[in-house]
Amino acid sequence: MFRGGAVSLLALAALAHLTPADARADAWPACAGVSPTTHEAAGARDGATLRLTDGREVRLAGVIAASDLDGDEAAVRQATAALDRLVAGKRILLYSASTAGDRYGRLLAQVALADEGGWVQGLLVANGTLRVGPEAGEPACSEALIAEERVARAAKRGLWAEPRFSVESADRLAALNAALGRFAVVEGKVTRVGETASRTYLDFGRRHGEEFTIVIPRASRAAFAAAGIDLAALRGKLVRGRGVLISSGGPAIEVRKPASIEIVQGGL
Repeated sequence: MFRGGAVSLLALAALAHLTPADARADAWPACAGVSPTTHEAAGARDGATLRLTDGREVRLAGVIAASDLDGDEAAVRQATAALDRLVAGKRILLYSASTAGDRYGRLLAQVALADEGGWVQGLLVANGTLRVGPEAGEPACSEALIAEERVARAAKRGLWAEPRFSVESADRLAALNAALGRFAVVEGKVTRVGETASRTYLDFGRRHGEEFTIVIPRASRAAFAAAGIDLAALRGKLVRGRGVLISSGGPAIEVRKPASIEIVQGGL
């Protein structure tokens, strides 16, 4: 259960009844850059997946819902309820760059409400129901979603009111190691940038292999350069990375998409 108690549960329950008018993110997802197709939604499978009436499933691109790995059943239920309330029985527009499903057969798409108006990912991020996960699908809309998330986090909406879902400090190694396998947003100062033939390492401590690290595979270096991010120049910068925590000696996040790294002004 949430450590924040009844107040937090009530706040999340309110998100299950959100409407487009309740949030700032009521624009169509023009960032998707493709023409939409129209479908009817049957309801939510989980906080980031919906079912169509034809039986297919759609994974909301670029966002992360609370899962069983977070150890919070209430958050999982509330995310599912929020998405279901938003889309069930309604006509939706799917903006997808590909008709091929992911490894689970789900269509990956940005989703909008056809009749009421409203960008589903934007609404749920703006209300603190979902967090932004650029690695979870195409990154085209990540910048717009992160802007919505920034406002929700500052206002402590939804998940952002709970310590376990808040931005974690890179120097809190015990907390990071305890969260291995979970999606996390981690912030700290880069102390060293290392490079091998296969990877670039952003180290956040003096003991390489023991403290928090962001790992960028070699194949992704060109994407960072194209996005104007000079990885070598990040030394000494306050940086926020997001992704699933893994063990690489110390806790680490592997990122392949530039939107998964932010250069922070001000910090936590």
